[in-house]
Amino acid sequence: MFFTNFFKKKKTLYSKTNGLSKAEYFEKYHLIKLFDLLREAMELIEEIAIINSDAKFIHFKDVLFEEIYEVKGDNIADFTRIWNWFKPENEWSKYTKSKGIEIGYKIFNITNAWKVDDDFISGTKVFLNNKCGIVIKNENDNNCGIIRWDTPKAIDEENWIGMFGIFKEAGGIIIENSHQFKYINDDGSLKMG
Repeated sequence: MFFTNFFKKKKTLYSKTNGLSKAEYFEKYHLIKLFDLLREAMELIEEIAIINSDAKFIHFKDVLFEEIYEVKGDNIADFTRIWNWFKPENEWSKYTKSKGIEIGYKIFNITNAWKVDDDFISGTKVFLNNKCGIVIKNENDNNCGIIRWDTPKAIDEENWIGMFGIFKEAGGIIIENSHQFKYINDDGSLKMG
C-alpha cells in the first residue's frame, strides 16, 4: 500500500502527517479522489493518443504515466511534477485542450492544496508576527521562500527557503490571495507614491 513507512516515521518539527493517521492524511489532502482523477486522466490521454502521434505528446504521456505509477507506490509521494503539469496553460491543457479542462482543474486544485501545505510557492501571501508579506522567488536560483514583507522599507525581505515547516511552527499562515497590501504590490515591489 502507498505511504506505508511514511506514517511510521519519528515525528519531526513539521511533517504533512502531523500526527494524522493514514486515513486522516488521505482525507485531509483528498488523495483517494486525486488517484481516481489521475486514473481518469490516464484514460483520457490514452484516448487522445489514438489520434495524436506527435513525439512531444507521446513523451508527455509516457512521463505522466510513469510519474503516476511512481506516486502511487511511493512511501512519501511528491506531487510537485503533477502539480506543475496540471497548472493552467501547462502541458495538460496544451495536449488535452477542452477535453481535459474539468479534470485538469480538479487535479490542479487538489495538488495545489497539497503543495501549498508543503512548500512556499511564489505569489503566496503569508502572515507571521503581525506582518503580512508575499513569497517571491530567489533571483539567483529560482527557489521560493524569500518573503517580502509589507513595510515602507525599500528592501524588507527575509529568507525562509527550505523552512516552510519552521515557518508554520512559528505561527506563520497562508492568507487569502485577495489580501491588499498597504506598501507593496503583489509582485513584491514597493508601491509608488
